Amino acid sequence: MRLLIVACAVALACTATAVGASPKAPAAPSGLHAFVYRADEPVKADHTYALMPAFAWKAVDGASNYELQLATSRTFSDATTLYDKSFGAPVASIQLQVPWMTGKPYALWARVRVVANGQTSRWGAPFGFNTAWQAIPQRQNAPDGLIRWSTVEGATGYEVWFMNVPGNYQTHFRTLTNVADEREYWTFHAAGAKTIRWRVRAIRLVTSGSLPNGIRAVNYGPYSQPFTTTTSAALSANKIQGTGALSNVESTPKAAKPHQLTPGVAWSGTRDYAGIGAGSELWRAYVFSDRQCINPVMTGSLIGGPAWAPREGDPLKMPETDDELNEFRNGKFPGFGPQDNVYAADGSTPSASESPSTTAGSGDTTPASTGGATPAPTGANPTTATPGLISLPDNGWPQGRYWWTVVPVRIQWSDSTSPKLEFHDMTLPQDACAAGRVWTFGMQSSPVTTTSQTPYASGVVAGNRVLSAVKQRPAFRELPLVTWVPSLAADTYEIELSRHVYPWKPVKKLTSVVTSAVLPLSKKADRGVWYYRVRGVNPNLTGPGQKLAWSKPVAVRITGDVFVVVK
Repeated sequence: MRLLIVACAVALACTATAVGASPKAPAAPSGLHAFVYRADEPVKADHTYALMPAFAWKAVDGASNYELQLATSRTFSDATTLYDKSFGAPVASIQLQVPWMTGKPYALWARVRVVANGQTSRWGAPFGFNTAWQAIPQRQNAPDGLIRWSTVEGATGYEVWFMNVPGNYQTHFRTLTNVADEREYWTFHAAGAKTIRWRVRAIRLVTSGSLPNGIRAVNYGPYSQPFTTTTSAALSANKIQGTGALSNVESTPKAAKPHQLTPGVAWSGTRDYAGIGAGSELWRAYVFSDRQCINPVMTGSLIGGPAWAPREGDPLKMPETDDELNEFRNGKFPGFGPQDNVYAADGSTPSASESPSTTAGSGDTTPASTGGATPAPTGANPTTATPGLISLPDNGWPQGRYWWTVVPVRIQWSDSTSPKLEFHDMTLPQDACAAGRVWTFGMQSSPVTTTSQTPYASGVVAGNRVLSAVKQRPAFRELPLVTWVPSLAADTYEIELSRHVYPWKPVKKLTSVVTSAVLPLSKKADRGVWYYRVRGVNPNLTGPGQKLAWSKPVAVRITGDVFVVVK
């Protein structure tokens, strides 16, 4: 009895001591790493990513939340810290666009710590990484009048550099697609288009010109290697015949296809369906929403080659007098500017879809390099002006299509007493289309890819472990992180969550500037099955057309603290 009393006293004393003592600080989280699609995928050997990756680390028992920081130095000083946010689960989507940065060994560093039982741990070991393009544009086949290159994941546009423009110039301009016409070489002097030297680099829209610490956030990647394109430098005297519409895919007169990027159009011949236009030096392409060519949706600028593609910036300047026209014919580069005194066949005044841009390098010219020196390229200003309609929206392929045609243009005096020149379409597009000189292509935004064999989803599962989805309807404790493949031309993404696939009723909505997001599904209030879907947003389109196609709905189940067995 006496022994029992002593034992109880000791136990009470120990309990009192334990109650009065401060809880022990939790251990720092370990296993912090970056990933692109799944938390359990191997870490990239070079730690280099095209876009901001997602992050995961080992869960800590009793954690109430985690704090994650991103910095440009592993010291994480106030001057170098770019991002600081709390997360409720051991996964993170950093909603920050960063420029392409490489360091020795790394330019960016992430670290995490945990808050558990009211105590904050030390920071865990930092994870270093770089950001850089994972691909550089490569030349692709294209007909006379066009250059074309491979698309780059994460790009929202491209900057083209023509290096040997006649007149000893070089030009820079931007485009939202992966094709460009060769107007600088063909117009008024087709012989100048024999050899074309060019380079191209990808552009990605960034929301700010600098990071929080002041580092400039440029929006372009490295230039491709110099390419040399050789053309026929000749224009056929036959009737105009469309040869194709090209961008990420190619539509031919016999086989139209849906494009994700607005195509350039190419043709052969110089005369219209009636044989009018022999000896023409200029042509204009039109794009319509109807086969009868009544409702124009895109109007090309005057061009002297066998192709046209939309681009940012002013079109080629047209000569105002005969003397200026002869100078252009003899090799002087016209430069860029509004195309004035331009008329359709019915006397109306069409306006080219291309519009002025305040972006340096959009329709910019500089003298060609001399000797072995390469001049500083223009076009480095990251501020992009709002372009005109140079990108076409999804039009419901295959039922909905676009139709295009080309007409020759006549150069004439304003009147017999004035040396001022005017430019007149020689054919109504409506008549050309009625005569069969019309060709078609489609536009179709591709749904965002959110799954492979199983969804791109990761989170806390059984045993307080962070795992990726292993079945079509994965289950997570709470706050799962989802990722997706970048969509062509998208710069932001919208995510919706619904309790049912049909009828779809979004209960929660969020946006992301990167290709990942933590779904706001808590373990207490949101248990059960949810469906999410993702779509890209293209700011270069107008109205509802900015919203690209939704992904297929993907199911996830929130279990709360009731775990499932993972096989």
